Amino acid sequence: MFENKESLQAEGNKIVAEWEQERKKIEASKADLQEADLSNLKLMGSDLSSANLTGADLTSAYLIKANLQNADLTNADLTEAVLSDADLSGANLESAELSDTYLHGANLTDVKNLTCDQLELANFDKETKLPAYISVTWGTNGGCQCTELEK
Repeated sequence: MFENKESLQAEGNKIVAEWEQERKKIEASKADLQEADLSNLKLMGSDLSSANLTGADLTSAYLIKANLQNADLTNADLTEAVLSDADLSGANLESAELSDTYLHGANLTDVKNLTCDQLELANFDKETKLPAYISVTWGTNGGCQCTELEK
């Protein structure tokens, strides 16, 4: 497929450049990503702070270390999305679909409208920073009990 190391490296550089261009285009339009299809995109490290992602399809998107502070994720589909080490502090998660969403190490402090029903469908760990109104008790077998406290 590739004749030599240089052609392989050139193809790799082209792929990285295309990814950077797509990421920058999405970041630039973050104010209007309502209902956007961002499924399966690689958006690691993206700055989507305060983005309007209402109803967006983020299924299987890679948002590792992404900045989603104060983003509106109302009714967004985050099924199987990878948000490890992402910052969602202050984001609105009202009716967001979190089935099999990977939240290990994510910052969920001050998120709005997160419920235990949503959280129990997601994958998270002890390093995940939860909002003050959610209490999680970890069992010895790795399972946990989620409780919503008075807001």
